Amino acid sequence: MKCEICHKADATKAIRRGDSEDDELYVCAACAKAERQRRQKKSQRTRKVTGLPPGMSMSVTQISSSGEDVEPPPIIGAIMNAFHDMVSDIEKAEKEAKKQEPPKMSDLSLDGTDGIFLVRDRLHLEGLHLIGELDAAKRALHAVGMELAGVNADGISDAGHVYAVQYAPDDENKAKRIASALLREERNARVRLFEEMPRVFGDALCRALSILKNCRLLSPAEQFDLLSPLRLAAIEEMLDGMKLPAIEKMLSAIDLSGADEKLTQEERDKADAERADDMNRTFEDVMLNERAEEKFL
Repeated sequence: MKCEICHKADATKAIRRGDSEDDELYVCAACAKAERQRRQKKSQRTRKVTGLPPGMSMSVTQISSSGEDVEPPPIIGAIMNAFHDMVSDIEKAEKEAKKQEPPKMSDLSLDGTDGIFLVRDRLHLEGLHLIGELDAAKRALHAVGMELAGVNADGISDAGHVYAVQYAPDDENKAKRIASALLREERNARVRLFEEMPRVFGDALCRALSILKNCRLLSPAEQFDLLSPLRLAAIEEMLDGMKLPAIEKMLSAIDLSGADEKLTQEERDKADAERADDMNRTFEDVMLNERAEEKFL
């Protein structure tokens, strides 16, 4: 039997070009090797066109200013202006803290919040994270007796940068005002990423895509974390081969309860390997589209 690709040499191996048995071909050794190299090269692509020269990469390690007279990030002022008499409230809270134990915190209801800012009934603050202002937001909320409670699993803190807004009893109205200001700043952060900081956004997307295409082990929390920036890209319709509903479905299905910690190391490695293989297949054909290329190159 001759090779079904080149039709010259004798077929010696069977390969698949898709996921079904109908896609199986009988090919010669040379064509089998070429097909394997083609798939490997394809699996490593995140973009349709070439970008930086081979061997070059970029990363953003810090987005901040230093110096005693530098004004704080705008988000601090936005949150602080969301309620009246901030200074007196902070002083009162400090005095009360000295007299009694910290009150039990409640999770703020997010009913009515725009769905583009929600993942699993938590605020999705990936924009603030990427522009470097998320820590400032956390400090601002803490200063007024509130907290952003993230998801910690598999050794990853604040996986996916999704948060419950926690507040002390009798402070619900204040918590709603501050949450509204926080969402306004997240919206602004996403606009800044797209309009002013495309390299930062593009770097986050390409890193996430590259790992999902080529990882060999993948924990649930790491998968959740990698899908987070891709969700923003899907909202902006920047991906070929993947739409927002598919990413939302994957995010909802990930088990972040820490159940894997009860498994043996061998069992965890097996589960992480299967998860990695699944993501390799899922994202093999996913790339940044032309709209993204126009912004990031």
